[in-house]
Amino acid sequence: MKLKPTSLLIAGALMGAAVLPVQADPMVDLLKVLRDKGTISAEDYSLLANAAKAKEEKVAAEKEEMVSIVKETEKKSSLVTLDSKGLNFQSADKSFTANIGGRIHADYGFISDDYFDRNVANVNEVGNASKFRRARLGMEGTMFTNWLYGVEVNFGSNSSTEFTDVIIGYQGFENTTIKLGRHKMPSGLEELTSSNRISTMERSNPTNTFALGRYNGLTVATKGSNWTATGGTWLGDGVSAGENSDKDSDYGYAGRATFAPIQEKDSIVHLGLSYNHIKYEDTFSSDSLANNNGRLRARPNNNFFDERPVQVIYQGTESADTYGLEAATIQGPFSLQAEYFKRELNRKEFKDADVDGWYALATYTLTGETRGYRDGVMRTISPKNAVGKGGFGAWELVARYDELDVWDSSAAQEGLLVHSGSTNNNFNNLRGTKSEIWTIGVNWYVNDNIRFMANYVDADIKSDAANNAEGDIKAFLLRGQVAF
Repeated sequence: MKLKPTSLLIAGALMGAAVLPVQADPMVDLLKVLRDKGTISAEDYSLLANAAKAKEEKVAAEKEEMVSIVKETEKKSSLVTLDSKGLNFQSADKSFTANIGGRIHADYGFISDDYFDRNVANVNEVGNASKFRRARLGMEGTMFTNWLYGVEVNFGSNSSTEFTDVIIGYQGFENTTIKLGRHKMPSGLEELTSSNRISTMERSNPTNTFALGRYNGLTVATKGSNWTATGGTWLGDGVSAGENSDKDSDYGYAGRATFAPIQEKDSIVHLGLSYNHIKYEDTFSSDSLANNNGRLRARPNNNFFDERPVQVIYQGTESADTYGLEAATIQGPFSLQAEYFKRELNRKEFKDADVDGWYALATYTLTGETRGYRDGVMRTISPKNAVGKGGFGAWELVARYDELDVWDSSAAQEGLLVHSGSTNNNFNNLRGTKSEIWTIGVNWYVNDNIRFMANYVDADIKSDAANNAEGDIKAFLLRGQVAF
């Protein structure tokens, strides 16, 4: 049977209405033309136009339903992402999260000095070397929305593998976080700034000597729009081998408060103070002086040294009180920060001793970026034009001077050692009591995850003791860093 031209037009119109529903209006216009020319009847036009409109409405409803289903599926499905912050996992209801991240700090040192040459005949001079200063891998996140957890392991710096942070916490209170486990106690601006974000390869000698670092304990931190307050207490450090072997662990408490009277995008003024009390371990020994409780020692801002050129031991120390003052400012590409520490050593059989130290650090970003700041802690800079995205990254100049003095002349007449008591080599009997160190550096931020650092360190070791252990230690240090 042959189809009439009118039948072919009607069939084509029906197919168009079925296959191209989103074009219903043009189809209706076509039908109007056919009707007006008399190709199809008014009855056929009405039939086909209604069919096209009905099809359009049906498809629109189906699309809306499909979009709704897709959105609901996305909402209920778990989310896995990989970005600059590491590998991130999130449950469907967002109450469980996990972030896997880490850091690698590969260091290279070129060191010359006259300290060993002048003071120690039988100790090998430190020369050129390389090491992994830090190689960490960890995971952190939330459980049941408000519960925190975190574990990080360090594979670098020495031959042993140890925990850096292991915590369980709670953040269900407004602007307040509670943490239990091994983590940093509230002590010092430079100490609380991550090693991924400090502007020099090593923290200053006063920070390394007096700030608390990581201990196994409890902290409670609260904050407002421009202030923070943190308190903590601890029992031991959580990693020392044989920590409870024939002795009690060190314990203590600490507090830190900060205030930022100016806190704008490119302008920050920071003020802070801290205090901590350490009760040193009691050894179960007939010799009450057979420990290093009053030991104060420091490397020359150079982690390639196993020995510490600065070291004094105040025997009979039972506890110590440390006071810290902080000040910092960020003004566009320029930043300046300084800290002062004073420690009072409380001794059982001898006169108490007071020692102190301070540093000042200045940075300037040649490419114009502003250093970050959040919750009373300095952060790093983020390149405006990262390498690989049309730019050359960010470049930063750094200069720091720090001074550490662990000699109290009024207390030095009794119960004081300037060596460790060991007779392994002559170096133990020849230590300085004061360091004055300049650190000058340049940092290249390739992007938010990769940084290269170069530091020149000039350490002047002095001594007030009779051993005359003095000298200069100079080092050129390089680091390649990746953090995620």
